[in-house]
Amino acid sequence: MTEMGAAKIMIGHKLKRLRKELGLSQALMAEELGISGSYLNLLENNMRPVTVQLLFKLGQTYDIDLKDMAEDDSAQMTAQLIEIFADPALREQPVSRRDMQQMAQNQPLAAQAIIALHDAYEAMKSAAQQGTDGLETRSLPRPVEAVRRFLEQADNHFPTLEAAAESCRHKIGLAHGHAFSQLSQFLETAYNLKARIMPVHVMGHLLRHHDLHRSQLLLSELLEEPQRSFQLASQIALLGYRKDIQEIIDESAIHDSEARQLLLITLAGYFAGALLMPYDSFLKAAQDTRYDLDILGKRFTASFEQICHRLTTLNRPNQKGIPFFFLRVNEAGYISKRLSGAGVEFAKHGGACGRWVPHHAFRNPGIIHTQIAELEEGQTFFTMAKAVSQPRTAPAHHGTPAITIALGCDVKHAKEIGHADALLAAKTPLVTPIGLGCQLCERADCQHRGAPPLGRPLRFDAYRRQSALFDFGS
Repeated sequence: MTEMGAAKIMIGHKLKRLRKELGLSQALMAEELGISGSYLNLLENNMRPVTVQLLFKLGQTYDIDLKDMAEDDSAQMTAQLIEIFADPALREQPVSRRDMQQMAQNQPLAAQAIIALHDAYEAMKSAAQQGTDGLETRSLPRPVEAVRRFLEQADNHFPTLEAAAESCRHKIGLAHGHAFSQLSQFLETAYNLKARIMPVHVMGHLLRHHDLHRSQLLLSELLEEPQRSFQLASQIALLGYRKDIQEIIDESAIHDSEARQLLLITLAGYFAGALLMPYDSFLKAAQDTRYDLDILGKRFTASFEQICHRLTTLNRPNQKGIPFFFLRVNEAGYISKRLSGAGVEFAKHGGACGRWVPHHAFRNPGIIHTQIAELEEGQTFFTMAKAVSQPRTAPAHHGTPAITIALGCDVKHAKEIGHADALLAAKTPLVTPIGLGCQLCERADCQHRGAPPLGRPLRFDAYRRQSALFDFGS
């Protein structure tokens, strides 16, 4: 406790999320904690650090994990600040990484203001310019980024959808191994919607199509059984549980119509995952198998991506799984989906490090690759990655698209994961140093580097040739 007492612990967003999950008003929670409503408001807005005494009171009152509540979230904010101060517009205003870390730890409101200001600057720049270059080409579209941020703020856990999916599962009587036939029958009985598997020459590039006029749900023959079941479950969410989803969207503070539509689709997919992989039994299976991704896929008749994604949602208070981050990357290194977690934050342009195992998985597809990696700031984490093929709707000579799905966590959780045993068995486990991306990484002498760090002058020497592509000094 001395360590906790020495540092300022800012838990505003966690406290606010806990209160909302419990369905409490500020006044009621303040009364239960024996503090004033105004003080609770200051705590929730990170205008006051939480005291050790209040942390104990929180644990006694709500039976929460104190370690999780008090865990330092400054690394996530530091990663965002590193990216912001790497912007060419700030090249003449150098700020050391130590200063950024101290700001994130000691002045989180100021750090959040800088992040918000830079977001506004990017929005205005994007509106003023037609093209993009450099880092911007790796940025996710704004609706995707907005939804990603919302999911992370919500811990990618939605109790109302979990409860709705559980209720629906009991209504259907869903059993493992029979999902597709049972979901098909339920769709037809409850919503007069008949599911049909259609040949690829009919579906073209579509994998699912809800034909409203003929009351049919058409699925491409290219989909594997787990994918077919997932599409049916998503359709059930859109037809029968739209109100529950809409309430979450309305409370999200997302106003952009495209982002709201994407969030609707995303939350329907969340419902589908919860329906096919019920929280209690899935968490127990994950813990019993020590997070064996292959066994979980067989047991729940789910794809590798579905299993990995579901593992990121196991964040129910007092019944949590390992806090994982999630990544989906294509063969060109473009990251199409990411969810930060476990205190590991990848900048929105980052993650494209040639040393990181998700980019190695394409060399040997179909098997799970593992790695212990360390970021420049000292964060060490364990990653599992597997390259998988996707349904090919284009002609054969275009090639079958492949993606790598990666799942990772802070290395302190690795001992709970069977896939990490081989790495941890060594007396001194091998750790690979990686970066957020070449233009944000200061590591010298890296043979995987594809670009120099922003703001660093290059050196050219005719009398020496180093192995790394760029020489910018140490």
